[in-house]
Amino acid sequence: MTQTNPIPTPPSSVPPDAAAPPGEARPLREARPLREARPLREIVSPTAARHRPGKRLNTLLFRPERCTGCGLCQSVCGGRESGLAAPDAARLQVAGNVPRGGSFAVFCQHCLNPRCLAACPQGAVSRQKDGTVRIHKALCVNCGICQQACTEAAPLRGPAGDIRKCDLCDGDPACAKACPQQALEYTGGKKLRWIRLLRWPTQALAFLMLVVVLVGSVCSLSIAAFDISCPAGVLQNIASSRVLLLTSVGAAAVLLVLAFALGRAFCGWICPFGFILDLADTVLPQKLRLPALVANRNNKYGVLLGAAAASAATGNQSFCTVCPIGVVCRSYGVQSTLGGAELAVIPLIASLDTGGKRSWCRYFCPVGAMFALFSRFGLLHIEIGADRCKKFSCKRCADVCPVGVISEQALQAGEKPLISRAECIACLRCVDICPHKAAKVRLRLPGSGKPADAPVHAAAAPAESMGGRS
Repeated sequence: MTQTNPIPTPPSSVPPDAAAPPGEARPLREARPLREARPLREIVSPTAARHRPGKRLNTLLFRPERCTGCGLCQSVCGGRESGLAAPDAARLQVAGNVPRGGSFAVFCQHCLNPRCLAACPQGAVSRQKDGTVRIHKALCVNCGICQQACTEAAPLRGPAGDIRKCDLCDGDPACAKACPQQALEYTGGKKLRWIRLLRWPTQALAFLMLVVVLVGSVCSLSIAAFDISCPAGVLQNIASSRVLLLTSVGAAAVLLVLAFALGRAFCGWICPFGFILDLADTVLPQKLRLPALVANRNNKYGVLLGAAAASAATGNQSFCTVCPIGVVCRSYGVQSTLGGAELAVIPLIASLDTGGKRSWCRYFCPVGAMFALFSRFGLLHIEIGADRCKKFSCKRCADVCPVGVISEQALQAGEKPLISRAECIACLRCVDICPHKAAKVRLRLPGSGKPADAPVHAAAAPAESMGGRS
């Protein structure tokens, strides 16, 4: 005779001291109503609400290069209750990866936005404060809908037909302790985000140098024997004067060579207006949705061509008067020709960030457009999606990217996101925040056969996926 666990009684609206009427048996539990049916597209797509833990939570990390396929992890997991080796009852599965060789593991990733939770009609799946996604056996009817909704099909059926999934053994996974090759690791990832500690002081120092120390315009300045000019300003100067000076081209080539070598690193590390936007984005709410006509990454190329055409028509550098980078650099001392009126450009353009972080950099900046043209063929690029990547269970890289070039949709689908070199500002936030070192800086040598650039997944992403704080 098998023993069954007693069914826990859920909270009831009846007061605990209320006695049942004589002769009437009180039910063990009240029937739980089914959830209202939802369209499939709402179940399988990410929702706006997402649990963002204040601290980085530990998770189970699988290293396929170490796995020998011995199956000890399954035996230990399946025998957790009985104490006997029971691989069929395990909450994770390890199988061979025939096309690539080695092994791969299927187990619950404890997603930030669990599809199984949204799909379960009984409300039997919940996400705990510690980040663990659990199935409540008292409510589960073993229908298997969670298994169909899960990207990895991580909920597994046990020998008795019940649905079970990894619960991280309450913070002490037995599989990780048992693996002789340490192919399974329970970790929170790296502890120190040193890139952020380097980027903010670098931006502050660049702002101090360009705005206060050099006291002029970033459009043109001299450092020792080198002349450095804004490439967009040089283009306007050539259009307005109709004269091509090699010295001006050489001064602009300094930053363009930097773009070819390091991508749009100027935008992510040096630009004084970008520094102001990063500061503003720590307090501005990104809750608005810009119209598709505005939120178009090709707009910045139109602004660049329009600035050159206006300069040719008027005979002077038309855009430089309202360029936010130049306005910031001319704001110190007596450099501003229009006084306080010129500074009104700063809050006006910064207000665009209520529709997404760095909206000016994404859609309108002509200086960024010049860098983007050369960054397409750059030597360095960011690659995300190594075997360490947790993809749909993490998505921290997509959440922190200030220009939205990391596709959250691709991560949610378990795919490797392609990052556009032309749009990436090389701030390295994704590399810094990735707890498992799945985001890497790669060197692309000429003739490597890799595409020079990748398409941008969406020009107008929802405001809730525009990037987190960093």
